[in-house]
Amino acid sequence: MRKRILFASRIVVSLILLIYLFSKIDIVSILTAMKSAKLHMLIFPFFLIAVGFIISALRWQILLNAQNIKISLWKLVRYYLEGSFFNNFLPTTIGGDIVRTYEVSKSSVSITQSFTIIIVERLTGIFALIVYALLGLQFRDSQFGNIHLVWMVGVVFLVVLIILASAVMLQGGRMIENTRAGLFSKVRGVINKTFHTLYFFRDKKKALFKALFLAFILQFNVIIFFYIISYSLDIRPPFYYFLIIIPLIHVILMFPVSINGIGIRENAFIFFLSKIGICTATSVALSWLGFAMVLIYAVFGGIIYACK
Repeated sequence: MRKRILFASRIVVSLILLIYLFSKIDIVSILTAMKSAKLHMLIFPFFLIAVGFIISALRWQILLNAQNIKISLWKLVRYYLEGSFFNNFLPTTIGGDIVRTYEVSKSSVSITQSFTIIIVERLTGIFALIVYALLGLQFRDSQFGNIHLVWMVGVVFLVVLIILASAVMLQGGRMIENTRAGLFSKVRGVINKTFHTLYFFRDKKKALFKALFLAFILQFNVIIFFYIISYSLDIRPPFYYFLIIIPLIHVILMFPVSINGIGIRENAFIFFLSKIGICTATSVALSWLGFAMVLIYAVFGGIIYACK
């Protein structure tokens, strides 16, 4: 019942945001802006998505290797493509992580350990996003320094990362005593496995640094992806604006308050791009063009999954 209420609330949020969006602009204007994009400039960003999948899989492989889990790079790329299908065609953004967790758990590891590794992978990406955003905010003529949302999101996620790291260090890899049976006992068992996996990376600093390095490359790849699409739409802001805009939009999309970010994605692009004088139709066109390219790969991932 609770899951149905949450799902229904996400649908309501997406509908409200879409109604708000189309009250400001008609879809014809958005499609016209999309058609104005220079097609030859969209080829490179389309292939950057494939590069992103490979970088992501390599980062994942490094973290898996640190736990003595050996899986080929191309198999991990396949898992990522399959996960992308579930991320984009299921009502939550964690569907893909569940698929990836299940696939890796087949390699004689627990589901908890597999999922914890994915959590570590996600955290490296969040950290890179925040660093890029805070770096972009240092430019003196940035239009975003006074936006409270920008600083609030950055500070909140930095605090979360610090708390998580501190919890792992204080736990010291020791197991939480299991004195009661039943459901609470099972929950503590999962917590123990999670902390044990996280704490294990304390002595795998080289793997973590490699994963972080690849996370920065991956997020830079995403920023370049949108920057080139913006050029195809004749948007010409300074590059460092995208160092701020794109990471913050991706951080906002991590909050599961709508169906696959529908409504939030479009309004986030409008909110940030309006600060630099970009019209609503072009802002949504940028959002939809990027999302459409990702969906093509997601469909391909779905075909791979169905053919297994």
